[in-house]
Amino acid sequence: MSDAQQVEAVPIEEGMATLTGAERWLADARAKVAALAASYSSPGEIEGPKDFKGAKDTRAGINRDIKELDAQRKAATRQMEDALRDFREGVKDVLEPLTDLEAEYKSAIDAYEERWQAQRREELRAEYEDFAPDLVPLVPFDRLLALRGCEPKKKWVAHSMGAEAAKAAMRAAVEAIGADERTLEASVDAEDLEDAKSDLFTTLDLGAAIRNAMARAEQRERVRRLEEERRRREEEQRRIEAEMAERRAQQERERREREEAARRAAALIEEADPAVTAHAAGGSVFVADNPAPAPVPYEPPEILQAPPAMSVGERAAVASGTPKAGEVPEYVFCGYGTRAQAEAFEVWCQAQGVGRRLKMPTGGTPWKLTRR
Repeated sequence: MSDAQQVEAVPIEEGMATLTGAERWLADARAKVAALAASYSSPGEIEGPKDFKGAKDTRAGINRDIKELDAQRKAATRQMEDALRDFREGVKDVLEPLTDLEAEYKSAIDAYEERWQAQRREELRAEYEDFAPDLVPLVPFDRLLALRGCEPKKKWVAHSMGAEAAKAAMRAAVEAIGADERTLEASVDAEDLEDAKSDLFTTLDLGAAIRNAMARAEQRERVRRLEEERRRREEEQRRIEAEMAERRAQQERERREREEAARRAAALIEEADPAVTAHAAGGSVFVADNPAPAPVPYEPPEILQAPPAMSVGERAAVASGTPKAGEVPEYVFCGYGTRAQAEAFEVWCQAQGVGRRLKMPTGGTPWKLTRR
């Protein structure tokens, strides 16, 4: 390429008048407006309908003058804009030889700059791979260059920095990454260290890597507390369900016991002596000196049926009506009977909630049953 030539720009028609027509139009417009304004008087205070109508007519005339002058202004503006547009187009044609030549120089300069930068990058890449081979897979050279080699006034690929200075800056950046890694190992829990190093080698930002590690640890703690609370609720639900199941099982056992007690009572009553059953059914109380009084005529009674099984609430109601110690109950039962009848009566009393019972064998000794 030939050496640059020194040339001198010569002014073209220095002092050329510009927009002369516009200045003439403005001067004419000012004179016309001054004459029109002088032809009108000040409106003063409007005192009646006549003054009011005159003021409105005068204002309408002023607006017509303004409209006419504004139309002239728009026409003049269009003429000047057309002239300016034509001037600008003409300037492009005038400057085209120089602008084309400047573009050729720019293209040549850019091509050389691209080749030079590519050569500098390859030199730095080779130096990086030789200086820190273990770091290359973690931090590729292009990432290192973009994040550490493009700082203002410290660009590794720039004419302002020599090749050796750029290599020294690259080695210093590698050593700084090693120091950041050691700082990270001392600042982050082992559980988060792997992810933290991944962040560091991706962003080359120690602060961001530490912040991300702390955020992960906090999130993990929140998840742990959430899981503990969920397990606690599940265990509590299982406990409640187990208690409810046990309560239902207990109620079922009590229901079966009542049914079994009723069934046994019915069976024992059916096996009882009809004569004694008749006295028991009639509710009579008699006095006898002989434990085996002579039978008395009776009509065959209906066999006593076992009481229906009571619910828990019914049993509680019966128990609440049981006389307390020292109180005289409303009724008292006494009578002779066989062993089978006594056992059936005992079962019946249990089913009905009758308390303070007494059952004992006669031993062959007569008992005196006295009405009171």
